[in-house]
Amino acid sequence: MNSYFPTHGEDIVIRSSEILNQLFEVRLSFTPPQDSKEYFEQNNRIVQSLLKKILPEELILFAESIDSLDEFEKVAEFYHRLVELFPYTSWAKSQESSPCSISITTIAPAADTQGLGRFLLDIYSRWTIPGKQLIIPSVNCLAFEFTRFPGYAFFIHHIVALIENPKDLSIFMMNVPILAEEIRLNILSVQHARRIISLMPLTLDQKRLIIQENILSLLDRPGKEIEPNLFEHMHLFLIKVSAEKKIAQIKEQIAPLLEYQPRYFERDFFTELQSYVSLFSDEFVANREMKHLTRIISYKYLFRKLISTESLSYPHQRHLYFKLIHSTLIIGLEVKRVIGVLVAINILLENEVIEERHIFSAIQSILPKALKVPGSVIFDRRTNNNVRTIYFEIYKEGGNFSLAENKHVTKRLAREIKTRIESVINPIFMPRNEEEVMKNILILSNQLKYVQDLPQVMINFHKQTSSTISFTVIFVRVIKAEDIPLQKLFKKFKSSVIFSDYEVKSVGCLRKKYPKEANIFEMQLEKKNFLRRDFSVDLNAARRFVYNILCEMTGEVRDYNGGMISKQSEVLNSLKKLLLQINIHNDFLLENFFYSLTPNYMQSILKPTVLKKLFLILLEAVEHDYSKNVLFLKTQIVEDHFLLTLGAINPTYKEFIEQKLEGLNIEPSTLTSSFVNVYEISCLSYVLHFKDPDEHQHFLQLIIESVKSWKEMLNQTIPSSFFPNLDSK
Repeated sequence: MNSYFPTHGEDIVIRSSEILNQLFEVRLSFTPPQDSKEYFEQNNRIVQSLLKKILPEELILFAESIDSLDEFEKVAEFYHRLVELFPYTSWAKSQESSPCSISITTIAPAADTQGLGRFLLDIYSRWTIPGKQLIIPSVNCLAFEFTRFPGYAFFIHHIVALIENPKDLSIFMMNVPILAEEIRLNILSVQHARRIISLMPLTLDQKRLIIQENILSLLDRPGKEIEPNLFEHMHLFLIKVSAEKKIAQIKEQIAPLLEYQPRYFERDFFTELQSYVSLFSDEFVANREMKHLTRIISYKYLFRKLISTESLSYPHQRHLYFKLIHSTLIIGLEVKRVIGVLVAINILLENEVIEERHIFSAIQSILPKALKVPGSVIFDRRTNNNVRTIYFEIYKEGGNFSLAENKHVTKRLAREIKTRIESVINPIFMPRNEEEVMKNILILSNQLKYVQDLPQVMINFHKQTSSTISFTVIFVRVIKAEDIPLQKLFKKFKSSVIFSDYEVKSVGCLRKKYPKEANIFEMQLEKKNFLRRDFSVDLNAARRFVYNILCEMTGEVRDYNGGMISKQSEVLNSLKKLLLQINIHNDFLLENFFYSLTPNYMQSILKPTVLKKLFLILLEAVEHDYSKNVLFLKTQIVEDHFLLTLGAINPTYKEFIEQKLEGLNIEPSTLTSSFVNVYEISCLSYVLHFKDPDEHQHFLQLIIESVKSWKEMLNQTIPSSFFPNLDSK
């Protein structure tokens, strides 16, 4: 009989293997049913064997370096490294070529990871090969703990997937590492959130309120209407099932686009799809046709990709795309034709705000009867990108949109949106200068020379907050026997205006008999009532409102520091009336044009008839096709005024013209200029009040020379092919 005695080296390997087995020895972290003990004992051995195969080699080598289980520090270090490793995912192929089977194993802590098995199965089956449902013939899960490391439970999830062709195998192997990292982050995030919630010292009532709020947000119903019943639960269940089914169909429909249109739809499309679908509510998906949902997602992806690419080449330009997607929807009890509005736009400045309300405001300026479909807003505002995509649906009150209305929206929407982009401005605060107040009180007091003189008023801007604007008012009057104190008038007067910081000062007597009284106070207005189309505050309108309130409350007053403003308003109103006679209503552009007139005093001096002609030329410049001719130039003579307007997308021509005009000896009061940037078109206008015809000819010649110099600069810096008609007038 032959006997075998191991050598010293072999003895070390055997002992190392025994220690490794003991370190990886596992047991159930729960008590199994009586009839399944043998099954779970076999599973324990499988898990133990699997762990030794899939865990990183450096961890296995460290375990093998432990000579004895009595080395407590090294054993503790081993389990510490093991815990730090999880969540951990490993995968392996049965063979290099397809068809083949692939095993994927994920191990994670069991604490605070309830529902992990379903999540993993869903992720692997849907997203390892986007657009295809992965065939998974085997799934095994087990909650366990290490015998030598009790009290710390783990969860292992093991699947076997079948891959049928080389293309799917290549896609699978490319996507698995990305998914593994996403799964790790998801597990850690959920675990962390659940741990925080479990540690929060909430009372039973607080927990009940949180649960109720969550149910309310799902149902979108007031609390008093909560009456859980079988019908409600079944309704929500059907919506959820319908939504999941449609999302799966969307993926199947979009998958061929990757193959047939790889130029537009890249592999990252499915990552985008997953992030965008997560913004859809179940009810939104369930109530819309699958074709409609697919179009929303496809256009959203294409727009985001186009704008991201264009922003790299032209980072300081506004890029905007929109699509009107027509569909039908049940609203109330009626089937309505709706228009889905999908807008993608880039953010140029950190303080810019572009939301659904801005887009809807632009639509209502074109279609006043448009209404928003409740629950249709989808806003993707990811902060890691400067592109915002907004989707919502509109319908027409009392009917459907006509073909002419659809064309009107298509033509004007992009321009209207660009004029409604809001800039968030920090609140302004300017403390009251008491020395300045006293000086102004004396000035107003000196204006009162007779008993019947009107009260004198100074209205100055004070501050603005996120929701209000305030003016400091100095009100000086001669007090007569019948006069009521202003403070009492404030209390009686019903208005949204808030009066505060009220102060009364005596400033002497008129004819040693009638006292003069100065009232200093603050008038606070709601800012939303004075917002312009681009959400800037119209301070002139707010100031006029303050003046009108004072007149309504106290009778006629003299606006001491508003004379020029009043004259400007008169000219602007006259100009608006002249334009209304020819059916022009563009108040936003008109106000920008009017208040850009320089010198400022010309706003109250120039004739409205002259300004009307200049504004009509400006409208022509805005409508000009700059793809055919990069510069718009038009002149006109009205009475003894020479009008000239230039327009271009590239605003640098303005510098060339201003440089040329610096040497021109023209009186400031005879030359007025205006510069506005609207719809990304820069328009420069001039009004020259001339006496000699040669004067305006010389002026025009200087402008033409400046334009030629500008075009030469463009030729040198930009290829001539970029501007096909650069040399044309």
